[in-house]
Amino acid sequence: MIREGSKGSLNLYYKSLLISSYPLTNKKTFDNYFYQGEYLIRKSKHIPIKLQIKTYLNFCNVIHRRKFNNQPIRKTDHEMFLNSLFALMRLNIIENDESNGYLIMNKKKC
Repeated sequence: MIREGSKGSLNLYYKSLLISSYPLTNKKTFDNYFYQGEYLIRKSKHIPIKLQIKTYLNFCNVIHRRKFNNQPIRKTDHEMFLNSLFALMRLNIIENDESNGYLIMNKKKC
């Protein structure tokens, strides 16, 4: 389900599957969402970076498997997926391309 705000929506894809959608508004901007990945990295600075990358990738794979199998995903898991995906993008492990990353869709004008 795509969640749309007054400015549009932020849709997160992993392995060509839509995982999460977040509304974009004046207060909830893309920069605020993207910063969450960097914030996760900074809060985990005492953990070796290779272990962080492995953990983020494993979490993204688990969420992908759950979404692919139509199993329920908690709201907190969607938020952690957002953090993990943007952390991986910040570390240049995942690139924003047609199968992984994000897609910003502007609000549909009627």
